[in-house]
Amino acid sequence: MVDYEVAVIGAGISGIAAVKCFRDKNLSVVCLEKSDDIGGLWNFTENGYGVMRFTHINVSKQNYVFSDFPFSDDVPDFPHHSQLIKYIKDYASHFKLRKHIWTNCMVVNIKQLSNGLWKITFDKGKYNEREGQQSITVRNVSIATGHHSNPHIPKIPGEESYTGMMYHSIRYKCAATSGIPPGKRVLVVGMGNSAVDIADNLVTQGQSHVDISARSPTWVFSPYVLGCPVDHYATRGLYLLPLTIVEKIVQTLICVLLGLPKQWGIYPLSSILRSQPTVSHTLYHHIQRGKISIKPDIASLGPGKKVTFNDGTAAWYDGIILATGYTFGLPFLGKSDREHILTGVNEINLYKNVFSPRFGQSLSFIGFIQPSSGGLVTMSEMQARWVAELVSGNIVLPTPSEMQTSINQDRQWERSWYYNSKRLTVQKIPILYNDELAEMIGCKPNIKKHPTLAWNLMLSVSAFQWRLDGPDKWEGAEEMVRRIKPTPFYHYSTLFVLTLAIFVVLGILKFVFCQLF
Repeated sequence: MVDYEVAVIGAGISGIAAVKCFRDKNLSVVCLEKSDDIGGLWNFTENGYGVMRFTHINVSKQNYVFSDFPFSDDVPDFPHHSQLIKYIKDYASHFKLRKHIWTNCMVVNIKQLSNGLWKITFDKGKYNEREGQQSITVRNVSIATGHHSNPHIPKIPGEESYTGMMYHSIRYKCAATSGIPPGKRVLVVGMGNSAVDIADNLVTQGQSHVDISARSPTWVFSPYVLGCPVDHYATRGLYLLPLTIVEKIVQTLICVLLGLPKQWGIYPLSSILRSQPTVSHTLYHHIQRGKISIKPDIASLGPGKKVTFNDGTAAWYDGIILATGYTFGLPFLGKSDREHILTGVNEINLYKNVFSPRFGQSLSFIGFIQPSSGGLVTMSEMQARWVAELVSGNIVLPTPSEMQTSINQDRQWERSWYYNSKRLTVQKIPILYNDELAEMIGCKPNIKKHPTLAWNLMLSVSAFQWRLDGPDKWEGAEEMVRRIKPTPFYHYSTLFVLTLAIFVVLGILKFVFCQLF
């Protein structure tokens, strides 16, 4: 007996998108969420998993949005987490998704039965009030627990002799509740977005002097470039150029606007598009005022509060916050299944980051991907739409051997392009990735069909563009695509290039005409 066609694991932003896409196909679906509310990491709590008190999303709302449910106009380009969780809950209410979501359900085991169905066993009830285990049987499982599952806590030589406070950034909510008294000296380990946000908060609220131990120094972008959100430049038109040319253009522009990273004490390990950039409008400001300093990786800790760095220098810190990221965790899968999917630290063996060749469409993964620029939402939603089309029988997957060949080819390209880091094992370029899946679904924007939108489709960003055509298109998509204009830089520079090209062509034609006649 089958209880549901599909079970979604996790009611974060990717899981909610999946529930919506399955309901669009009139599939019976249940979503199992371990916490007592929807929204995943965007639900702020004083203790435990979730965003920090001061978190603003570092991706613009035009790129971090469901493709058929725009933000309201009064929400700023980079919303606060309270605005984002309201948006997520409004989305769930608008599309009547809540009745399909079971909260306080901790999944403990997912197992494929001999008949191909899946049995899901879960604990019902709050953490300290478990009501006992229950199980359901489904045809398909979509796992949307994401790649921020398990805090990565590196082993550092001498850590047992360090006497200051040290913990992972998952516990950090704000300077006032950090446990570190105001005015103390703090070391933040890591240089991703969370690390830099924590450093800024410690300086501005905690009045601390902060050093950042840049284990993998990376490029830093301002949220705005030439008056527009920085992710508005990652357009379809830009990626018509070879990636090496795109990289030179972007790197030159950032260096002209913000200066060379080395003048701020930052020495990126790769060129600008081969790693994950950090977005901050305050880091350089604090460095310039002496509030934050950049240090190399840690060589050892202790004795006492001493920290020795790889360059031989040492300093003393009252607290260390490890903003060292996360690793994948699939504890509810059996060891054999898990090892087939997780083939290394943060490395997955999934076709287009979604399907295992072993299980095909009956087991999918939503949101196990890292956007190089822009937000996760459009990518998760496109994955969910793809899965929904497959489960509905409208399209089919390649054979297992074809999927494995594609996985190997994608992995080879990623290793040749991206810097060798565990952070970058699931990184994709959103516009290219979404277009690839959209072509399989049949919803890739057709510029010939929408000639009046061509300028915006090539030079601006919009999640709504993938609702213009194909299955589950949205009647409001065209208006939203028109509203999100290209950046002035793209608009006028492209006009200049096109005008110049016309004059060149006319000049050539005139020359040829004169030679002939």
